[in-house]
Amino acid sequence: MIEKLKKKTEELFKPDNTVIEPKKNLILTITIAVCVTALSGVVYYFTGDYKYIVIAVIAMIPLIIFAIFAFFKEKRHDRSSEKDKQEFLSGAKYRKKEWRTAYYQYKEKHTFETISKKGMKHDLKKRYHKKDFGYIRSGFLLTIGSVLILFISKTELKDKAAAIFGIFCGVVIFSIGFHGLISGPAQKFFKQQAELAEIEKSYVKGKMLSFGNNGINVGSSYTVIYTQNNVFAIDNNKIQDMTRKMVRVKQYEDNLYSGQEYRYYVTLIYTDTDNKTKAINVRLDEFQCEMMIAEFNRRFYPEREYSSTALEITENSVSV
Repeated sequence: MIEKLKKKTEELFKPDNTVIEPKKNLILTITIAVCVTALSGVVYYFTGDYKYIVIAVIAMIPLIIFAIFAFFKEKRHDRSSEKDKQEFLSGAKYRKKEWRTAYYQYKEKHTFETISKKGMKHDLKKRYHKKDFGYIRSGFLLTIGSVLILFISKTELKDKAAAIFGIFCGVVIFSIGFHGLISGPAQKFFKQQAELAEIEKSYVKGKMLSFGNNGINVGSSYTVIYTQNNVFAIDNNKIQDMTRKMVRVKQYEDNLYSGQEYRYYVTLIYTDTDNKTKAINVRLDEFQCEMMIAEFNRRFYPEREYSSTALEITENSVSV
């Protein structure tokens, strides 16, 4: 029950991924503008009041101009991204002097993360509990605030109803956070692993990098990956390779193109217990990916210099 509520809560904050193809969107915008202007002309014909035409023109012309600008901006970025894609796939991007200089400057300021001296269990719980404590704190404050409104303030019936709803939401959010503390992904992982002691030894000596709700620890015997909902421990003997992945995310506001960003991942390719090849993507920033790839190659394929195998995906996401 708690897991379902948690998923529903997270879905509320997900952007709407439904957008219109650029050319169709431009045509639709122009069509709407023409129809609105034509409608204002009909109103003028019957009323003799030209202000409706003026309002329509003032409103629609900037909209059309902005739509045309967004269309050509998207097309320009599409062309430039194709060049970025080819440089990424060939590995040429990572051999450029400017990129290598920026990378070494980054390494001077950033190192692999320090593992908690209390061990793997404490380290993983701490990484997850940041979000769980956020839920608990938000739920507690919302509940207390709603209770004060309900019992202390002199409010109307509709305000009391809103306060009761606030208490309900606060309790739900608090429960989600508390549930994460006692039975989150880390706790499930600890219960399910038969080789937990060996994984722990490998983890505390491993190289760790994290970004947001994702992290990867390449240890001496196991590679541990954590995501928002799961923790994985993969025997290093089962690992086949680690590659880079770049995802281009196109961003929209009100169905008009507003920009793009690149997201970077390392993809761990391994063989599962049924001898099936599987892959896990771990999102890191661009320089973290290079650090992790370099560490992986040092341990597994020291003869390698640079390699970049990637899957390029275009996603559409609406900024909110």
